[in-house]
Amino acid sequence: MTALANLQQHLNRFWALPHHENAALNTKLKEVQSWQQARIKRTHSALFEQPKNQLMADYFLTQLYGGDEFKVLAEQLGRILPKAKKLERLAKESSLEAGSMGIQASILAIELDLHLAKWLLAQDLAVNEENMLAAYRAVDEADERRVQINNLKEVCYRTDKDLNSFMLKKAFAMAKGAAYRYNFQPLYDFIDAGFKAMKPLKSVSSFIEPFCERELEIIDEVHNTDNGGKPATFGV
Repeated sequence: MTALANLQQHLNRFWALPHHENAALNTKLKEVQSWQQARIKRTHSALFEQPKNQLMADYFLTQLYGGDEFKVLAEQLGRILPKAKKLERLAKESSLEAGSMGIQASILAIELDLHLAKWLLAQDLAVNEENMLAAYRAVDEADERRVQINNLKEVCYRTDKDLNSFMLKKAFAMAKGAAYRYNFQPLYDFIDAGFKAMKPLKSVSSFIEPFCERELEIIDEVHNTDNGGKPATFGV
């Protein structure tokens, strides 16, 4: 299956999610996502605030973590993918695969937060730290959260590998004009954002390894009901 066919499957999965037809659930999901983004920024402030990491941090929070920006991207991709066979001739397959992996990671993040939002909505609870801890434990998707973190790591290493391939980087850059001309700008820009975010880094591992290590620790802490109390502000 080609990268674009995979991407279409991911988008079909996204549009089948129930919050698109449920205003109350959609509102609660947005509240959960905003809380998550603020929590991530707070937890990883020392890492995110390093000048060389700021583009990468923004890429994580705006490109790989769903939200309204992802919905706009999904809408744009839905319009272009039916006629996107031409794009497979303009850009290297490996670049398209990296973009497809990134979109899949974004959708998984949305799905997991949607489950939290559904529980909070059913319990008529506000989105705050205490209730989020209760939601995490009630929904009980620790393993799925670990998959999410590992997927983010895989996306970063895959994109970094493509970025460090001279031939691939040149081919991707040369495809920009044609991609824009044929209205494939959203997908091109999504992939290009990953390249630009990683360019200032000497090694992507200096960012992604400490990020993932801390997030995996937090997952363990949140789901450890025998620790006599909750983790301090989800890891801060």
